[in-house]
Amino acid sequence: MLTPGIIPNKEPMIRVGLILPEDNIHSIQISFSDTQCFEIETIDRLHPSCKNSDQLSLNLVDGNLAIPELEIENTVLKIIPSISHDNPFITIEGIPAGRGFHWEKKISASYWGILEFCVSDGKMIAINELPLEHYLKCVATSEMSAQCPPEFLKAQTIVARSWLLANIEQKHRHLGFDICNDDCCQRYQGMANCSEASIKSVDVTFGQVIMFDEKICDARYSKSCGGITENFENVWEGGSIPYLVSVVDNDAKGTAFCSPEIVLEGSLKNYIGNVDEKGQYFRWEFEATQGELIQSLKNKRNVAATEIVQLIPEKIGYSGRIIDLRIEYKDFQNNLQSIEIHSEYEIRNIMSPFFLYSSAFSVEKNENGNFNLIGKGWGHGVGLCQIGALGRALNGQSTDNILNHYYSVSKLKRIYSS
Repeated sequence: MLTPGIIPNKEPMIRVGLILPEDNIHSIQISFSDTQCFEIETIDRLHPSCKNSDQLSLNLVDGNLAIPELEIENTVLKIIPSISHDNPFITIEGIPAGRGFHWEKKISASYWGILEFCVSDGKMIAINELPLEHYLKCVATSEMSAQCPPEFLKAQTIVARSWLLANIEQKHRHLGFDICNDDCCQRYQGMANCSEASIKSVDVTFGQVIMFDEKICDARYSKSCGGITENFENVWEGGSIPYLVSVVDNDAKGTAFCSPEIVLEGSLKNYIGNVDEKGQYFRWEFEATQGELIQSLKNKRNVAATEIVQLIPEKIGYSGRIIDLRIEYKDFQNNLQSIEIHSEYEIRNIMSPFFLYSSAFSVEKNENGNFNLIGKGWGHGVGLCQIGALGRALNGQSTDNILNHYYSVSKLKRIYSS
């Protein structure tokens, strides 16, 4: 696993969580590019072949992992490529994508490297261990599409590498892996989305990161800033970060690079990730109903309300994202009460059963007593705006120009070579 604060001088191996305990998965199907290229290791034994089985079932049974086709049962299983130079791969059906978001679904995904399966508190975990640069060949085209222009793909790759190696949050270290495969960390949907362009973007930027004050930048990014990016400290705990400050993301005419005027709404579907909704990212509307808000407060804050009276933004960031929101409501004694929601993440979590697109919205109460939210952007809005960076690349800007805009005080540096 990666060590926080340590800058590697050669390409590291990383561990990516594919199946997490909260996924509550008990059975999966595994297939192989070539059954002769893999061996299975348990705690006490090495199984040198998969007996030419093109597909295996892996089941969680009474706290153990079982592969009935091979008569294997253990608490830890590793599927290891034995002919690594041919880059064999393993495919898993039913990998979660978009956990907890409105686009949540399950996908089929193929992976290079080692697959490790284990049991934690009675739950199945799957971990992919592989070289960092192999992982990155899959990230840019999981986050966005392989059809994005090369300068965007290079920028996205450098940012993804920097964010991972900065490794600030360490959300999943207790589970034995560096990051997960989803929006909680950054998207990794395996090698199926790789293209010649995405592989080249990794090869030509091999080992490159953005740095500030002799440290790798914690390079945050989101789908659409809505026209203005947000300050780090308005979204996460902690002080300000010089390279994560609000910037206006417009061209010389004042048009936002993430707007449909630059990235046409009809063409956007060709560029965004394949699990994203083909929706409106720059500007959107959403109706938050009385029933949904009342239920949300009950489920997520243990607040018993009979009516939501007002939604009052108490603090708004530079991008228009609401940082603190006061919700006035009536309790079961018909008394007026209020609760304050702090952080854009919690606001998005409260305002929609499926996680609101962003917290940058204005509020209008309609005649039905529901609330019309007039919003902009998609995601937290800090750092690189993916659709804005796409717009810049489509308009001829280089990778360096894109990185300098979103992380203005950072410096590009190669920390290891191939």
